[in-house]
Amino acid sequence: MTTVLVTGGAGFIGYHLTKYLLARGLKVVIFDNFSSYYSPQLKKINALECQKLGAKIIEGDILNRQMLFQTIENEQCSKIVHLAAQPGVRYSSIHPEKTLRVNVEGTANILEAVQKLDIQRVILTSSSSVFGSAFYLPINENHPKKPVSIYGTSKLMVEQMAEVYRYLYPNLDIVIIRPFTVVGAKQRPDMAINKFVSCALEEKKITVFGDGWQTRDWTHVENIAQGFYLALTKEKARNQTFNIGNGSRISVNEVLKLIAKITNHELQLIFSPRNKADIKDTFADISKAKQLIGYHPQKTIFDAIEDFTEFYLAEKFGKGFENISRKVLFESKIIATKS
Repeated sequence: MTTVLVTGGAGFIGYHLTKYLLARGLKVVIFDNFSSYYSPQLKKINALECQKLGAKIIEGDILNRQMLFQTIENEQCSKIVHLAAQPGVRYSSIHPEKTLRVNVEGTANILEAVQKLDIQRVILTSSSSVFGSAFYLPINENHPKKPVSIYGTSKLMVEQMAEVYRYLYPNLDIVIIRPFTVVGAKQRPDMAINKFVSCALEEKKITVFGDGWQTRDWTHVENIAQGFYLALTKEKARNQTFNIGNGSRISVNEVLKLIAKITNHELQLIFSPRNKADIKDTFADISKAKQLIGYHPQKTIFDAIEDFTEFYLAEKFGKGFENISRKVLFESKIIATKS
């Protein structure tokens, strides 16, 4: 049985990917440091849920090369999905040193492990942030890369390191995935859908950066999990780079209208100047992933908002809410209850 090491496996994408891999018969070892960047408690819950499904949990840091190597050898991992990172575009502007160290040095340790140990394939997680402001839409894999944030720069450095290792060690198999605006249940608190939905349900004001007409290729986390799985298992993925998105774009204002409809709440909006590090538009050309590895996104932004809303209500008001029909859920007066 193939054993996959998933770094950052207790995080938002990692949790969903681990479940996806386990359901398809792969053995998974989660390697996560449960950092305090956001809710270690949520990540512990994610890890326990994955453990119940068969994953092994190891608390470790990608900056600790010795422990990383030992884990790969002891657990006989033959493939790696490297998700562990310091996320956050705005966070990176305030904490550039930490962002660069975790994302660049951490990935360097992963690549050294791939080169020195018996790893069949590694998936490195980049970001749509590497492109910066779009020169054209949709954005294909060959679009110019001119990041406008420290976070985007750190991910471009990840890609450049991968290119060097591909050149120096032709026997290695290094696949790069660039996710576009990942959304769904268990999303990080600093991300837009989490902020918008939670404020809507709690009848708090929602801050919108910019005029709201900026667009995103909102990609359901289960679509992302599908993309990672295909990149991990398909032969044609060897040493390729893929944009993984939904293949469409929707404005923030349109998403806010969906949230108002799904939560049955009138939104209170405050518009604030857009941060210079925020990209105006993202829109993934996913034709390469479709043609080479059979990627076909199944879920939409509407599904993601519903999924996150149910998750949020279940967490706020107790388990069992996720089993109540959406119609009953949103007509219930309990959603207007103040915490």
